[in-house]
Amino acid sequence: MRSTIATLLILLAACETSIGSVQVFIEAEDTIPEGLQAGSGEEQVVDGWSVRYDKFLVVVGDFTAERSDNGNDILTVPGARVVDLLHLQAGGLVLAEFSEVAAVRWDEVAYSLPDADADTKAAEGTAAADHDLMVKAGYSVYFEGEISKPDGESCDHGEPVTCTPAPTIRFRWGLAAGTRFSDCAPPSGGLGFAVPSGGTAQVKPTVHGDHWFFTTLTQGAEITQRRAQWIADADLDRDGETTLAELKQVPAAVAFPAELGYNLSGAIIPIVTAHDYVEAQARTLGDFQGEGECPTRDPL
Repeated sequence: MRSTIATLLILLAACETSIGSVQVFIEAEDTIPEGLQAGSGEEQVVDGWSVRYDKFLVVVGDFTAERSDNGNDILTVPGARVVDLLHLQAGGLVLAEFSEVAAVRWDEVAYSLPDADADTKAAEGTAAADHDLMVKAGYSVYFEGEISKPDGESCDHGEPVTCTPAPTIRFRWGLAAGTRFSDCAPPSGGLGFAVPSGGTAQVKPTVHGDHWFFTTLTQGAEITQRRAQWIADADLDRDGETTLAELKQVPAAVAFPAELGYNLSGAIIPIVTAHDYVEAQARTLGDFQGEGECPTRDPL
């Protein structure tokens, strides 16, 4: 009996001292480099528009991983960097690597998409001009591109409704929507990530690029449709570009009617205008391990 107890204690001690390593990446969801296609599929735009991004910049900072069973253990990547998500190398950009990490589950994972400031650096592969743009404006995210539809129209909400041909609508939107994303978990399994003994855990905060097309503000599984007509309709001067200034003039109740399936409850900021909707969705972009979620979101 004593021999059995001694053996168990030795095994427990060995488990506690097993180590592995961790690589932390930043990764772009496929919708950023590949855009979105029109169609009725689960991740397609149901009202006929296609989406293309020409630029997509974010600020990534303050990654932390902790163990709820041992508050003294913490992995941290301090500071913030501007990342060009359209030009990441295959597999994502390595933010940090840790060796001799306890081979256990690290179940408290968080990171930020903060507003840029004078201390924000440029990540590898980010152009100096893009870094300067983010820092000077204090953006957390900046993206530009277009929606297109061969028979697309921009329509007002008058009586009667008047529409103008608009096969292409451009957008260039920068937002100071700094947010902390916590309680991160992969698409399946427990919170955080597990470090394998003698192996390497690849940990990937993932930025999504389609949330401003959602008909809901998701905080879990992305059960939603994707629509883009509201962007075309918000081009108030019909010049082929929808600006943030125009979005501020469009009431959310007009742009996102319930009869089209929109439900804007659950936002962490009030949504009064279409601009508020875009900012609210920008505060949901931080996900984990691809389609996993970081459901706790705190404005910075």
